[in-house]
Amino acid sequence: MANTIFILGTDPEQCKELREVLERRIGGNIVTAHNENELPNITESDTVILTSEETNTGLLYGRLLNRLEEQVHRAEFLTDLIRLLSSSLQIRELLERVVSKSTEVLGDTAFIVLSTENGQSRLEAAFSKDRDRLVKMLITSLNFGTPLFSSEQLRAILERREPVVIPNLQQANITGELKAFVDTHSLVSLLGVPIHTKDLVLGAFISLASGTRTFTNEDLATALALADFTAIALENAGLIAELQRSAITDPLTGLYNTRFFHDVLGRESARAERTASPLSLLMIDIDGFKLVNDTCGHAVGNKVLTQLARILRRTVRTTDFVFRCGGDEFGVALPSTNLENATRVAEKILERVASSNILSVLGYSGPITVSIGLSQYHPGSHYEILVAEADQALYDCKRSARNCAKVFGK
Repeated sequence: MANTIFILGTDPEQCKELREVLERRIGGNIVTAHNENELPNITESDTVILTSEETNTGLLYGRLLNRLEEQVHRAEFLTDLIRLLSSSLQIRELLERVVSKSTEVLGDTAFIVLSTENGQSRLEAAFSKDRDRLVKMLITSLNFGTPLFSSEQLRAILERREPVVIPNLQQANITGELKAFVDTHSLVSLLGVPIHTKDLVLGAFISLASGTRTFTNEDLATALALADFTAIALENAGLIAELQRSAITDPLTGLYNTRFFHDVLGRESARAERTASPLSLLMIDIDGFKLVNDTCGHAVGNKVLTQLARILRRTVRTTDFVFRCGGDEFGVALPSTNLENATRVAEKILERVASSNILSVLGYSGPITVSIGLSQYHPGSHYEILVAEADQALYDCKRSARNCAKVFGK
């Protein structure tokens, strides 16, 4: 791109004469500016010429320098955002840092609002240079419902992906409720942009200004860049959460996997030791599962495993842990549960599996039953003993009647 010569001066005639001379001698792109509104965006390679007809030119140049400093500050701000994205911050802390840093180049108060699964929105991060104002805003939101977060402006951002810029809130066409909110908290200007991916609106970034600050198109460009960075951070956080979840989850049944089985038992046995509370374990095996695979096929066998996983989840408490330990073997850890109560859980599982007619539901004939071995953690022992005893009780069950539950040692 060719360099530009900028002529700054408050006398249009003098600037015109100088421009004509330069066009004859040099040519190229020449721009003149006579007032503050015409101040251009200037790069380091451009040339600036000041006419010397009066002192107002110095004022014009000073304002130009301020404009350049703002551009540098915005560039530094975007660099800092990139550093935040590459950091190891948790997503909530990262969002809080984003709204905090935004007040360096935008308004003095900022919010990030995220969309929820039920179509609502929730305030996820907030910051203000004026802490008292922020506290009062949040009190207003708690007591009366903040019109800012339920306004037409926010709906435009979240539903239609439309940026909203209101340079002068006092003269804007807004609802009386929002006008009262603006007056109460001495707000002057509002800027809001969607935080979105290609297919999904994740939320909105909102910046509010007080005093003499009014938002411009440059501020909008900065806010849009900030929203893009935030969307990337939220996407990355979702990806990391999914990776963490998949690392401990069996892909077929959705139950916890063997790796997490050992982690949980190690943690829960330590807690049982520390609090002197009971911990019981059920080891569960499907009776004759090889015959199901050989007769009906592995696809049907997988559906049987999935159905059994669903029954187990629905039978135990939300505080219990259900695992697929490999093949057709499952484990259920029951914190704060003694053998007597664990036996009741096992009996309930036997009843529900038998009455579910899993194969019939899948279009095949024949019963599906399970065998269950039970054990309880012994204070001072290793959790692997708990597993070994439950396995032994399960084997005893398989060698006898099947479709039953046995307690280790009984």
